[in-house]
Amino acid sequence: MIIWKGFGILNIVIPGVLFFIVNTLLSSLGLGSIDSRLPLAFVFIVSGVIIWYLGKAFNTDLGKVLVDMETGERYQTGTGHSLFFIPMHYWGPIGLAAGFILIVATIFT
Repeated sequence: MIIWKGFGILNIVIPGVLFFIVNTLLSSLGLGSIDSRLPLAFVFIVSGVIIWYLGKAFNTDLGKVLVDMETGERYQTGTGHSLFFIPMHYWGPIGLAAGFILIVATIFT
């Protein structure tokens, strides 16, 4: 089960679409025989950067902040954008790390 809020589903859609585009492009250029970890690393790195900036843009203006007059507690209205309860922009560095780990794994194997 996938749990998302707002545009958090883009954390899955963006790498999926980018992976399809990269594989189609490599196949049409006749480069389908290269190590499959390198295109996947490229997809993770590029989608990590895209997701970071989109997440920061989407999560900056979440709505109004309401203050309870009796308790002084603050409530924020609006929808945050998250996937598995992790804000969208935090998935960007996760994608970057996964991409660099795949590059290192490709070099040392």
